[in-house]
Amino acid sequence: MKILRVIAILFFLASAAYADLYQWKDREGVIHITDDLKKVPEAYRNKVKVFESTAKEKEREAEPPPAVIIQPPQRDIGEEIYGDHTLEWWRQTFIKRKEELASIESSVTAKRQYIDIFESGRRTGQIFEPTEIETYNRYKSELPRDQERLVDLRTDLDELRRKATIAGVPREVRD
Repeated sequence: MKILRVIAILFFLASAAYADLYQWKDREGVIHITDDLKKVPEAYRNKVKVFESTAKEKEREAEPPPAVIIQPPQRDIGEEIYGDHTLEWWRQTFIKRKEELASIESSVTAKRQYIDIFESGRRTGQIFEPTEIETYNRYKSELPRDQERLVDLRTDLDELRRKATIAGVPREVRD
């Protein structure tokens, strides 16, 4: 009985020594290696590089190579990669930048209007409450920073559009 156990253990170890290895690279460029194809994420299985064991290679040398059917990878449109990012990442980034730009633009416009109204009221002799004077002074000091931020956001958006164009992002996402 002990001999059968020893033989079974040796057989198991010998078969494990000849296991295939599967290698794939994830989106961040990290290379992963495993001996079980089930451990490879579904999204990377069509890109797996297989390193076969030497025993299996010798067996296959005697066999004719199997017919290979090449199928294009099945991808969801949201999964398409443009440059280093998915199409959805580009879409969300453009939306976020445009919303931030619109917010700053409306804030700058509102502050300019308040300052213009306040200054025209001063010229006509209008008397203002302390809170209105405080708001005027705050807006007057914030406006140059907001205008600078507006220029920076426009520059960033232009740079994002340039990178997206180079990466081949569709025009409807960029505009």
